Amino acid sequence: MTRTKPTNYEAAKRMVSVGEKVTAENMVTRLIESRRREIPTKRSLSAKMKKDPDFVTIGANRGPTIFQRIS
Repeated sequence: MTRTKPTNYEAAKRMVSVGEKVTAENMVTRLIESRRREIPTKRSLSAKMKKDPDFVTIGANRGPTIFQRIS
């Protein structure tokens, strides 16, 4: 089995520890700091996190949506 580079979303997901609260903007900043070449938009990253069972949506009122990783 060959080892492949993780997708942008998988890379972003690995940067969040269990129990940590983050926003999509925080995730993009972390990806930039880790020198990823391709970076997803905040909107696409947020949409994927809303559908992912590993994340819980905490707040979405007029500001950025806050996510917490549960597993």
